[in-house]
Amino acid sequence: MLVISLVFIMDAFRSLYSSSLQSQRTLLSQSIVPLIDLADSTALIKQINDIPYVLIGDSTHGTYEFYQQRINISQRLIEEKNFKLIVLEGDLPNIERLNQYVQSSSPITAMQALNVSNPQGAWLWGNVAMLNFIQWLKKHNEQLPAGEQKVRLHGLDIYSFDRSRQEVIHYLQWFSPLATQQAQQRYHCFNRFDNNLHHYGEAVAKKPSMSCAKGVIEQFEDFSLCRIPCPEEYPLIDRAAFFYAKENARIVKNTEKSFRIQYQTGDDSNSWNNRDLHMMESFLAVSESLEQPKTIIWAHNSHVGDARATQMVQSHQLNLGQLFRQTFGQNIFSIGMLTYKGFVWAADDWDSQAEIKVLLNAHPASNEALFHSLGIPHFMLYLHQSPALEKLLNVTRLQRHVGVVYRPQDEMDSHYTETHLSDQFDAIIFIETTTPVIHLNTR
Repeated sequence: MLVISLVFIMDAFRSLYSSSLQSQRTLLSQSIVPLIDLADSTALIKQINDIPYVLIGDSTHGTYEFYQQRINISQRLIEEKNFKLIVLEGDLPNIERLNQYVQSSSPITAMQALNVSNPQGAWLWGNVAMLNFIQWLKKHNEQLPAGEQKVRLHGLDIYSFDRSRQEVIHYLQWFSPLATQQAQQRYHCFNRFDNNLHHYGEAVAKKPSMSCAKGVIEQFEDFSLCRIPCPEEYPLIDRAAFFYAKENARIVKNTEKSFRIQYQTGDDSNSWNNRDLHMMESFLAVSESLEQPKTIIWAHNSHVGDARATQMVQSHQLNLGQLFRQTFGQNIFSIGMLTYKGFVWAADDWDSQAEIKVLLNAHPASNEALFHSLGIPHFMLYLHQSPALEKLLNVTRLQRHVGVVYRPQDEMDSHYTETHLSDQFDAIIFIETTTPVIHLNTR
């Protein structure tokens, strides 16, 4: 009799679980908007409405569909909603090269503009989707009425330390031998460590007096406090060139801080936080310089989704999405993009050669697997339609994130985090099967 009772109870639990799963799928199926193709963004544009800051993420950097979907959304926001600034998770000197092209302020071709300086991540910008987009953007800018603000590109990231030092010195050479010499002396501090920031961090952790912080802070303050000629005091100075040099000085200052604190504390979370805090600083600076234009942000899901809705909060990590939400409240709209399986362009390690890799089927306990179970290959889901939907999607589930590096052999440790999806984003785009970016041979 006891055996029969246990079997009955187990059958009842299975029935309840199956019924619950079916009701979840029904709610999701009733809430999604199937998308016909990558150009189908009408429902999403309607949800965005007049919100001035739109953050568009991707769960895998090396995915063609994510680039193209994001490009199509951006084009409609530019044409229909008058967005004037796109800031990207990319190094400032590389993105400024693209910006000069789309602003028609440089004679280089689109292919030359995409010939970026970091070989490990060259495919992030040197791909067919980006080639077509910057050509479209240049044409769009050229067709604007005389005097209307052109669409601008700006890089937010912090990985251009050497190039940024060079850009600061190059700018100062136009003005003053004394200011140039002073900058060179300040930046020469890093030569003691073979210009290797890891060696620098290790040395300063052992002997803080070796820090180069004072010099790089003073160099940035020369720009921010107008200790060198600035446009506010000398109107003939090229405002854009001054701003670019100042932002490169900011990168040097914040990169030094990131490595110093990481090695002093032994906590990678500090390095992550400093990176995203720099991104926010950089965004606020460019936004102010352009008088707060409507802005699109391109970055990984891990940057644009609110960190407070993810496992990151347990490590005291913040991110750009959280900072935007805290600063602008309901004036932002964040979009995550997810995929279940396919192929992706990525490397084994940061310094390894990138290649096409098989993207494993998503973990059964993930958001991606839940959406896969619906059997609809491509859709948009607005996450705040009802309390019932928010409750369903705020159940803790795994979510995959793949950047420049993908290690399928230890995917769980390297590429998954726990999330509460409805608190993380405003909407998601799901694409069942994705393909790699088409890499351009720009060299």
